[in-house]
Amino acid sequence: MISELRFNLNRLAYFVAIVEEKTITAAAKRLNLSKAVVSKQLQLLEEELGATLLVRNTRHMHTTDVGQAFYLHSKDLLNQARATFESVIERSKEPSGVIRLTAPVDFGINKLAPFISEFSQRYPNIEIEAQLSDDRLDIVAHRFDLSFRIGWLEDSSNRARKIGTFREVAVGSTTFVDKWQPTNPSDLSKLPFVSYNGIESSHRVFTRDSQEHDVALNSNVTFNVTVAVKEALYSGQHFAILPDFTIQQDIVKGKLIEILPDWKLKTGGIHVVSPPSRLRTRAIQIFLDELTKQDSLMLI
Repeated sequence: MISELRFNLNRLAYFVAIVEEKTITAAAKRLNLSKAVVSKQLQLLEEELGATLLVRNTRHMHTTDVGQAFYLHSKDLLNQARATFESVIERSKEPSGVIRLTAPVDFGINKLAPFISEFSQRYPNIEIEAQLSDDRLDIVAHRFDLSFRIGWLEDSSNRARKIGTFREVAVGSTTFVDKWQPTNPSDLSKLPFVSYNGIESSHRVFTRDSQEHDVALNSNVTFNVTVAVKEALYSGQHFAILPDFTIQQDIVKGKLIEILPDWKLKTGGIHVVSPPSRLRTRAIQIFLDELTKQDSLMLI
């Protein structure tokens, strides 16, 4: 029973720091304490709980199943304590804090960066650290507060809010279209295709009115960023299927054109994902509230 334990909030903070920093030494440095103190507090915590929270040897440290669950609950409890203090202290102050987020490169540059710039003018005491990557970085392991995901979400314990939608578009250069002159979706299965593994699939379903074509795609070239995919398209050797917001400017400038514009591919979601913790800091909540007001992110 918790009531029978010497409940120590600092001890939870030490444990959370160890998990996030991955070593006791790094956690001690983060906490500005000695390694011996942090190690002892971890030992006392495991003794009080009667459970092994971390498995460690000379090279590696990782949470047990119980330890991972306890980490998430501890993080949640510490956030709750922090939010309780902030709710009192920040009533008379401007919102402040740090928000760490990750987003795909094109979405981050074209959609998120202008919003962040405007947001920072309204809330100058909120610091935003944005890491742009088309790789799906684990939000808990990398200690992000928010992650923007493009496409179709997999089941997870993370919290997700849909903030917009996009449409997949088959595109290529004028040179490519003039050379191959595709007239229906089935033609695409025979053409050189460069894939983007941010939204990977070996086939696509094209629809027009009541017609539907399931097309298998064959690719010997794959990139993990849309910038590289588009550079490959400019050479006129391949076509690709990309989210519409990544190629809008290229179509306007005539660098790329939509292939088979009468045929449509499926739409996907733009989601903002946060860790499973129930509580958010005031800064994060304000950021999310402002974000959902932005029509520019609601792409279609």
